[in-house]
Amino acid sequence: MSRAGFDRYRDLVTPAFFALLPPVDGLTCLDLGCGEGHNTRLLAGQGARVAAVDIAESFITAAAGIGHHGIRYLLGDGALLPFRAASFDAVTAFMSLMDVADPERTLREVARVLRPGGFVQFSVLHPIMSAPVGHWVTDEAGARRARAIGEYFYQGPFTETWNFGALPAEIRDRYEPFTITYARRTFTGWLDAVLAAGLAVEAVTEPCADERTAADHPEVADTRIIPHFLLVRARKP
Repeated sequence: MSRAGFDRYRDLVTPAFFALLPPVDGLTCLDLGCGEGHNTRLLAGQGARVAAVDIAESFITAAAGIGHHGIRYLLGDGALLPFRAASFDAVTAFMSLMDVADPERTLREVARVLRPGGFVQFSVLHPIMSAPVGHWVTDEAGARRARAIGEYFYQGPFTETWNFGALPAEIRDRYEPFTITYARRTFTGWLDAVLAAGLAVEAVTEPCADERTAADHPEVADTRIIPHFLLVRARKP
């Protein structure tokens, strides 16, 4: 589905991620939770030497099936990374850190494999969007105007069922929705996890679609109402 172009929100957050990312040309990078390798290839395209890790063998197989110079794919667990200490100049995690069972432990592993002065940058679902209780508030015409949320301060595992909103109905009806359990953290919870790993927060952003993108792709226009994603960059002293 992602390779078919139905992940419209990824197409919004990925440019924001790279706009925040420092230059990586010539750096040795770890892409944590690489999935099918879309963003890994973009990272390597900017001149990084990349080791890409995912816990799902199917993703590693799919990613490795598209050859790209400068990338090495490995099956591995973010909570126990198969690398020596101080192996990397940078670590990226594109919408993957929320999918590990213990983000705090994984961030400690990230700090371990980073060289002094190295950085980690990750994107996660925004804590407003991941609140256990939430629904859109619409106007008389059905247009989204606001989001009502509840149980915001809950932190722990949260299970959600969803599908790509951009899927045409005839394709959507052929597939079961995804059911995913992810690690729910508040905004403060994510920053506390970074700080507890001994990292210094360097940049935080909440990307939204600009007016032209919202007009061209109305399916992501609701990111102008509330943030859907949180991006954090932190550095190892």
